[in-house]
Amino acid sequence: MQIFRSVKLHRPSFSATFVALSVALFIVAMDNRLFWRSFTSRLGLDTWSHWAFVASVGLVLVLLLNILISLFAFRPVFKPFLVILLLTTAAISYFSDTFGVVIDKSMIHNVFETDVNEAFELVTWSLFNHLLWFGVIPAVLVVLTRIRTRSCKRELLTRCGVILGSLVIVLGLGMTHYKQFVLFGRQNRDLRMCLNPSYSLYSLQKVIQKKYFSRDEGPLRVVAPDAVKSRNGSKTVVVLALGETARAREFSFNGYQRDTNPELADRDVVNFSQVQACGTSTAESLPCIFSSLEREAYSRDKAARQENLLDILQRVGVTVIWRDNNSGSKGVADRIAYEDLSRQSDAELCEGGNCFDEILLHDLDRRLAETAGDMLIVLHMKGSHGPSYYRRTPAAFKVFFPECSLDNIQECPQQTIVNAYDNTIVYTDHVLAKLIDLLRSKSFPTAMLYVSDHGESLGEGGVYLHGLPYALAPAEQKQIPMMFWASENFISRKSLDIDALKAHSKTSYSHDVIFHSIFGLFDIDSAIYRQDLDIFSACRPPGRPFDRGRAG
Repeated sequence: MQIFRSVKLHRPSFSATFVALSVALFIVAMDNRLFWRSFTSRLGLDTWSHWAFVASVGLVLVLLLNILISLFAFRPVFKPFLVILLLTTAAISYFSDTFGVVIDKSMIHNVFETDVNEAFELVTWSLFNHLLWFGVIPAVLVVLTRIRTRSCKRELLTRCGVILGSLVIVLGLGMTHYKQFVLFGRQNRDLRMCLNPSYSLYSLQKVIQKKYFSRDEGPLRVVAPDAVKSRNGSKTVVVLALGETARAREFSFNGYQRDTNPELADRDVVNFSQVQACGTSTAESLPCIFSSLEREAYSRDKAARQENLLDILQRVGVTVIWRDNNSGSKGVADRIAYEDLSRQSDAELCEGGNCFDEILLHDLDRRLAETAGDMLIVLHMKGSHGPSYYRRTPAAFKVFFPECSLDNIQECPQQTIVNAYDNTIVYTDHVLAKLIDLLRSKSFPTAMLYVSDHGESLGEGGVYLHGLPYALAPAEQKQIPMMFWASENFISRKSLDIDALKAHSKTSYSHDVIFHSIFGLFDIDSAIYRQDLDIFSACRPPGRPFDRGRAG
């Protein structure tokens, strides 16, 4: 008992003002390394004026965070608030420092919508170690510190004085370095996204407000109410295979030095080599792919309030089925037939709570046979989802060695990460080839369109995974593969000139083309249809009924 009393007597004692300022300084200095790296690399540190500006920015950030903390510097909320703040900023800094990601609205949507298995792949000893030193230990020090307090009136006056004093210093620094703050700030607005915890808290507030406190927007807005299938005939099937985290540069079709497309090379596919994703995360890209909104006008909230491509197809008489081996459709398939195949108990294709992508072909033959009329099947693949790339491939498709077999990939040599990732592309190639063989065996017209939702960073420039804001994201996260295959009777039925299609395969496209290209493949006539965004329009004879859509 005497020992505990002794420990209690020797606990450090500081004022709330000192503690608040110390925590603010710690967070700005230690939990904002992504910001400081980005900031100093753009500014340069060539002159004393640059160093002075860096010091001024640091002081401004400390004082602004100090103002926020001071608002909570009252018993009994002060210590709990600081503990939560320290643990939160430590977690954010881990993902920022380790993977180079920014915790914005899109990333928060991903967190809310990811499945348990994907989430556990990010829970590593490296994360615990970081949280210990940057979150737990500072939080324990705060808890053990005696915080001196005075009367409520004097504490309130002190807090007001601290806030007012901080504001005065911030304004003074702003006036002193006005030109640099204004010019550098206008040219580098995106840097605010790297600030921890301000931008993450702002994004979280926006997501929560929208999810739980936004007013009812009313019924879903009907898109293309005039849509009609202009050609009816025998059964036609199109499979839209949605890749996950596949980047274009890793496909040998696009000039990659490794043979990552050994099977598709013999399947007469048309490869599109210049395709851009409309987002850098599944939560952003998936709804965008199926929306009539183009990327410049797209927002997830706006898309959620109106019908998507699948709704329209179903309305005009196309049977639509979504088969999933990923973390859901992000709302896209809410109103159509949905099959979750990611939790199957297939001994050959599933292990450890994860299924390989060949599970998407399970029982597909029967589904094709039992459905009459036109049909669109969406296969949502697990693909190359990280960080545990090694979990995405069966042993037979691990052709590049050694591969990184850790969940905390930043601890692996980069080449082993690339090896594990390239193996996922080889396996995707196999799954698509097997799908084509199945479709080719059918007597009715069939086609496959493959496109990835976004790309991936594999450590280039210290950046891993994906999900960076579009303005900050490197090309690896935005350049994606896209391929098309069709049976002979599909080509004949739709009057497609495959040579003409191949001639346009190096044209720059984006996810914007999916909506209108699917319209074209199913001969859907509507005023919303845009011929210039239909990749097949250039390889069809003129005068097709649905070609009346606007050209731009």
